[in-house]
Amino acid sequence: MLRLSMLLSCIFMTNTALEEKSTAYGNLGAGTRLDKREIATDFDKYAVTCYICVNVSDNLICNQFAIDKPCKPGETFCHTLHIMDSKGTSVLVNKKCTTDKECQRNKVGCIEIDSQLMCVSCCDQDYCNTNVPVNSSNAVFDDKITKMRMLAKNLFTEREKAMTTTLKDSSVNNFISVNLVILCLYLIFTCT
Repeated sequence: MLRLSMLLSCIFMTNTALEEKSTAYGNLGAGTRLDKREIATDFDKYAVTCYICVNVSDNLICNQFAIDKPCKPGETFCHTLHIMDSKGTSVLVNKKCTTDKECQRNKVGCIEIDSQLMCVSCCDQDYCNTNVPVNSSNAVFDDKITKMRMLAKNLFTEREKAMTTTLKDSSVNNFISVNLVILCLYLIFTCT
């Protein structure tokens, strides 16, 4: 009778410990693995789709005949170079995909060279380079998506750290629960 009551007490204590662990850490499940690739999204492979044309005289022609395919991974910006003559007529339009190294806030804007106005803009959304910059107010650096990507990447990194800590704590609790069961069984069979 003593063995049965001790066994029931051990089962109750072990189940209580397991339930507390489950409540504290959520249902991690038996198949939960500590694999960073499963937790974090690979944000570095993100690419944008831009209008692409080289040495075209007009923006309309550029957009009509532009290459329409996603940029390579890591090319997260659409870069636009627009040169106009002294009357404001387009002379040259270049549009391409590029990295954040080439597209930086200090590399956009307009400058006048030999009575021509050269304007550069960078943006990071799909087809954001439809229009060409014609003055300083629209020759801009737009990195809204890049900022959001970086925020999301930081959130996933923090989540990954939290999940790693949770899984480590869960392993410790599993170890404690198993040892509690063994101790209970040992006490049951040695005390009687």
